[in-house]
Amino acid sequence: GFIIFAGSPDGVMDEFHNPYAYNLFRLDTQGGHVLERITGHVLSGIEFPNLNTSIDQITYNVSSNFDPALTPDGNILFSSVQANGSRAGGKGRVMLCVDNWDGAYPRPIYGNCDEEIGGASGKSQAKITFGDRKLVYIESPYMNWGVGQLSAVSWDAPYNKTYERLSKDEGGLYRSPYPLPDDRMLVSYAERGDFGIYWFDFKNGKAGELVHNDPEWNDHQPAPVYIKYKPRWINTFTAGKDFGVTVVTYQPFDQVKVEGYPHSWGTWICFDTTLTDLPVGPYPHQRAKVTKPGDVKAVRIVEGVRCIEPDAERFKAGAGKHLVGGCRSSSNSGTALQQRRIIGYQYVEDDGSVVTSQASDTPYYIQNLDERGMAVQTGLMWAYLRPYHGRICSGCHDGSYRGRA
Repeated sequence: GFIIFAGSPDGVMDEFHNPYAYNLFRLDTQGGHVLERITGHVLSGIEFPNLNTSIDQITYNVSSNFDPALTPDGNILFSSVQANGSRAGGKGRVMLCVDNWDGAYPRPIYGNCDEEIGGASGKSQAKITFGDRKLVYIESPYMNWGVGQLSAVSWDAPYNKTYERLSKDEGGLYRSPYPLPDDRMLVSYAERGDFGIYWFDFKNGKAGELVHNDPEWNDHQPAPVYIKYKPRWINTFTAGKDFGVTVVTYQPFDQVKVEGYPHSWGTWICFDTTLTDLPVGPYPHQRAKVTKPGDVKAVRIVEGVRCIEPDAERFKAGAGKHLVGGCRSSSNSGTALQQRRIIGYQYVEDDGSVVTSQASDTPYYIQNLDERGMAVQTGLMWAYLRPYHGRICSGCHDGSYRGRA
């Protein structure tokens, strides 16, 4: 009964000066009763009594999360822009990510690490095939294209060695892949300007039999009507009871309502602040020096402030290009469009672990600090806490995943 959609507030700008920054929202068409029936908890979002609906935000990216799709196991698959600071040489990238429908457990799937790029920065419109369980998506050379070539990685083992290019005809463009349970797949395809709906020919790697093509319209997003699978609705409220796994859920101590939410704090844990495979070097995406347990004395937690400002002149692109940010800078910030402010500091234990609590539903990143308070690792981790789940996101192994802890 839920509808998952991507929405952007009016007047918001992302880190590339685009006039939008999408995040995922959950719409309960029965005014909170669906969530209450499944989990025993009332949805605490923005209520619309006259429409009998309630909307709850489930991701908090200062760039964009978009293209949500349901996976066979009941998760939400989506594309996520990773653009903080030095990501991908300052150009950013779009990775494929998955999350529980309640927004409690995001996991990067493919495309956030250098060796996983696959030759292009844009990854969108991802779906999962039924038979061989491939993660099929549109791969494009730019973030905002929305069209490109068909590529895939294994859904069960999404590593670089499972990557493959499905479309072999480089002359055409694809979008809107839609796998069916009988192992066929519909695609939207065009050799030049007019997109039509085709069955994809896996054997020859190209668009096959034509399904429909109106010459006066571009035909996109095929969605055949059939009896769908019933997903396993795993969530952090009922997973332990229904699926035999251990899940820690708790009610934070203060029970303070913040903007309609019944809880305002979350807790995150890092077991080893020195664990990384980033090379040592002088560049922003590299480590300043080799670190071992005891070298990291504290962490600095820095919030990313979403850019919402009615005066466009405050964010004139290139206004601060004489500073570190170059052409991507603005009058809002010398290094990026997005503003930052320090949330606080937390001491790190001698074994390199750290645990702390802070305000939830807030985008932030973490800097490792030495005894002088200087950053010892420039790879940053973006995260955001949900108030009622004691979980830590798996993140990316270079510590730069922007997700939820």
